[in-house]
Formats: sequence, C-alpha cells, structure tokens
Amino acid sequence: MSGAQAMSHEKRKRPSLACAALLVGLSAAFAHPAAAQTTLRAAVIALTDDAELRMAFEQQLAAKAREHRYDAVTSYDIVPKVKDLGSKSIVKTLESAGIQAVLMARPAAVGPGSSLESVRNEVDPKLYESMRAFAKDVSPSGGDDLIAVVHLAIYVLRDSQAQLISGGAVWLDQPVESREQGLAQLEDLVLSNVDLVRPAIREHLGLPPLR
Repeated sequence: MSGAQAMSHEKRKRPSLACAALLVGLSAAFAHPAAAQTTLRAAVIALTDDAELRMAFEQQLAAKAREHRYDAVTSYDIVPKVKDLGSKSIVKTLESAGIQAVLMARPAAVGPGSSLESVRNEVDPKLYESMRAFAKDVSPSGGDDLIAVVHLAIYVLRDSQAQLISGGAVWLDQPVESREQGLAQLEDLVLSNVDLVRPAIREHLGLPPLR
C-alpha cells in the first residue's frame, strides 16, 4: 500500500482531516551513522515567530511522539531562535545537546483560502504533484481552499550538517472550533505521517526494525 493509499484510508476514518503522506526522498549517497542505535534522539522544531505557539506545538507533538516510542524532545529550550537548519552553529548546538535528528514543521499557510501552492517551492516537483493528486481525492476543495497547510521535513544531523531525508506536508481541509483543536489535529496528522515513513528511514540508516 502506498503512502497516498494509506492516508486515503485515514481520511475515511477521520473525514474532517486530510493530509499528504511524507513520501520518502532518501539520498543514495547518505551514509548511516557508524554506531546504530535503537532510537535516534530527535528534536521537534516548529518554525514560527510566535514563541507561545512554538512552545505549545513542540511540547504537545514531542509528548505524543514519545507515546509512539520516539525519543523526542522540544527544541525551543535548546535553540530559542531558529529560522532553518542552514546554520552550522545551530546544528552544532543541537548536536552538543545529543540531538541526532530533527522533525521540522513550518506553517506554510494559515486561514481560509490556504492552498497547497504555499509549499510548491519547498518540496520535490514530483512530490508536489502527488500531493495535489491526493488532495483532489480526499479534500472537497482539491487542495485550493484549505484551513491550514504545514510543511514538514525530517533531517539527520551529522558532522555539523543537517541532511534532509524526507519531506512533505499536512493540511486541514475543514474548519476547527479553536486554535487548540486545530493544533491537536495537525499534530496527529504529523505523527501519523512520520509513523508511515519510519520503517523506511530506519532501514536506510541501518537501524533494526522496531518490535
């Protein structure tokens, strides 16, 4: 079953939500860490200028991730200000705190009228077209009149560099009653997508399957 088919099934179970699978874009040249570990210590980074929103989203998503057997922590208390992972100093700071991987979430569009167009330049063209096709199947608007779109990226940190190994987006396609409800739904969508690609990422990194 492909990621899109799996998430189509998720859509039928929760008709108020829609999301695109985090399709794996793994680099063949990427070398896995020499010492394989059962679980990589991962930091959740929410890229937003709203400090309160960042803290709430990271805390809640990290807590939910730990329930799914991820060694997940917040990042706001490690790197209070971060715009991306292009800075070696930020990557070094994360590494010095024992962080080996990063799940980055960036609000790409918020509010009625949000569109998948907001992540067109952030993902591979083939992945973008796949998400558009998926949205046409599961979202009433086909991805052109959404409530919120969040760009996602998974990185592994090594030698002061952040290497992208997977990316995609999740979105809400129907109104929510409160910001808290919307955040909770987006967190659940993020985690369900990461769960989908987790086996492939672990295999690529030379980590044993989880039991």
